[in-house]
Amino acid sequence: MTVPEKVAEANERVINIMTKARPVWTDVRPAIDAVPGMEKNLILIPGPPIEVKELPIPLKTAVCGAACHDGLAKNVDEAWEMVLRGEIKIAPSQDYNCGNAASSVMSASMPVFVVEDKTSGGAGYCVPHPGSNPRVLRWGIYGEDVEENLRFIRGDYAEVLGEAVRKSGGIDLVRILSKTAGMGDENHNRQPAASMALALELVPFLLDVQHPARDRVIKEICANDRFFLHVMMAGVEAVMQKAKEEPYSTVMVGMGGNGVEFGIQVAATGNRWYTTPAPKISGIFLKPTTTEADLLGYLGDSCVTEVWGLGGMSAIAGPVYLRMTGGTFRDAKERTEKARQVSLGEHNFAPVPWDDYRGFPVGVDIRKVVGLNILPVSHGGSALKTGGQAGAGAAELPMEVFKKAVEGVANEVKRMEGEE
Repeated sequence: MTVPEKVAEANERVINIMTKARPVWTDVRPAIDAVPGMEKNLILIPGPPIEVKELPIPLKTAVCGAACHDGLAKNVDEAWEMVLRGEIKIAPSQDYNCGNAASSVMSASMPVFVVEDKTSGGAGYCVPHPGSNPRVLRWGIYGEDVEENLRFIRGDYAEVLGEAVRKSGGIDLVRILSKTAGMGDENHNRQPAASMALALELVPFLLDVQHPARDRVIKEICANDRFFLHVMMAGVEAVMQKAKEEPYSTVMVGMGGNGVEFGIQVAATGNRWYTTPAPKISGIFLKPTTTEADLLGYLGDSCVTEVWGLGGMSAIAGPVYLRMTGGTFRDAKERTEKARQVSLGEHNFAPVPWDDYRGFPVGVDIRKVVGLNILPVSHGGSALKTGGQAGAGAAELPMEVFKKAVEGVANEVKRMEGEE
């Protein structure tokens, strides 16, 4: 079999994994008990690997806050010294089949959504979305009020949610996406319909939970229109676990930013990262005094949703998001068409009525991106250099990472073929 034939077969297998996936939310458990390879002194961070001294302020704050939350340090200063000495370790979350949105981090005691792909057998994990309060670890802010919310999420919130999800027998995320097709979600930066549909499935089982915090948990979920995002991130990681085990495939299976660098992963080389300086997300600002100079580069793993065809890939499904960030319906359609030109597959479970009932493109082929000179667009929230959310918008993915990835995969294929 020739190399091009091996590549074509591998890509077909990866697209089959992506399009036939059935991610099901099955549990809520402490990361140390759920995530393979998790350690008590390990904190997982978004994006590609980064030297600890290069951590931007929001991630540094989140890492130190998480260390304090887990009792590894008495205060953030002590935590930072332990990080510098290597007593507290950091690693990219996607290397562990986990996702961390914005400057979220994952420590051993934090609860994680456990999602299993019932088709491929993969599993993925993500910490819960903390809610609408802007003062959260998710945006690089830590203090006693943030710690109090973290304790609530680790305690009552996780206990109630976990029991309800187990009582449900598992919640099928494809079913949620199918139900909400045509309701305006692109399911990266906008998912009120999916969050509402998820709550409708979950609340009956929550009502069967006998726990003093049950009603508060129900209120928290029903008031959070971003709740679905973190469940979906875990779902995508579950799908990508098996996709990363396909040598020869040129399909993108991971991407994210740490505020300094942006990177992608490709099926053929698994958890190897290809990186470039992180682009900034352009769009609206929460405050009129904010300028581009205040922004960090791309920060967070929530764009893994786009690896599976959501977000900027499915911009036409949520054109109102573009309206909110200064774009138009035509821009939404153009973004999805660009994604379609460089993708190898299409989902059929959530057809978009105003796009001739076509589904979302999925499975970006790095060769097509470079060969056709077409860059996919990612949606996302923008972070302030000092911590906190700046706004929301979009960023064109940098060509340099795709060129590096093509070279990296080519070298890996040569190695496998015994040409080196």
